[in-house]
Parts: sequence; structure tokens; C-alpha cells
Amino acid sequence: MEFAPDHIGVDLWRAFKAYEAAMFEAVAQLGFDDVTVADSDVLVQIGRDGVSMVQIASARGVSKQSIQGQVKSLVARGYVEVKRDPKDARARCVIHTEKGRKLVAALSEVKLKLHAQVEAKLGPERAKNLRNMLVQVVGAVGPTA
Repeated sequence: MEFAPDHIGVDLWRAFKAYEAAMFEAVAQLGFDDVTVADSDVLVQIGRDGVSMVQIASARGVSKQSIQGQVKSLVARGYVEVKRDPKDARARCVIHTEKGRKLVAALSEVKLKLHAQVEAKLGPERAKNLRNMLVQVVGAVGPTA
């Protein structure tokens, strides 16, 4: 494989896009063929007790309005539901449905399998070094995501 002549960004992007494509292809094979990257970005923000749309928006660095549309789509497909927050009657809480919990479990399973594939290709020591170098890249170019 040839490296980009002027910067590492394209190489990081290619690696990420390959990982992302493999992840969503595997998740689709497990029966979740309607899931997007944006969906997973929302779903991973939801803890066991649920989370407000404001918290999801803040974690993703977007407006509450953009999250409302994403959550509405996830509700329509049966991955989440929105209920009144038991701690604050004015607030609404986004929680996983059974289908949503199964999807999150499938995503976790697939990520572990992909990690194992990378480790098998590179070897445990080189995989560990890669992860350490990626942390250093993040530290070199900006705040952690």
C-alpha cells in the first residue's frame, strides 16, 4: 500500500472507513441492516437508565434539534423509546428498547471480533503499539473526542 505523500490524515481516514464498513456489514448480517453510523453514535450515548436528548446532543457536539430527528427515526424503527424522566417531570428520557439492547450487544460483539482480526494480522505487540500510537496522534492534533 502506498502512503499519502503529504499527510497522515488520509491514511487514518482510510483505516477508519475500512473498519466502519466492516463493522456495519457484520451488524447487517446479524439482522440490523437499517443501522447507520449516526444511529450508533446516538445509541452508544444511552446508558442503562437512559439519557436526555440534551445530554446526547452535548456529547455529540450538535444541537438538540438535530438529535430529535435522529431519536425520532430510532423510535420509528423500534430501537429506542422516549419516556418522562422519573427525576424531572419536565424532561424526557431516551432509553433502549429490547431491540436496541440487542443491537448494542451486536455492535459490541462485532467490535471485539474486528479487534481480534486486527490483532491476528499485526500480532499482539504491534496491535498494542498501534493503539498507543493512535492515542499519541489524538494528543498531538487536538482534544480527545
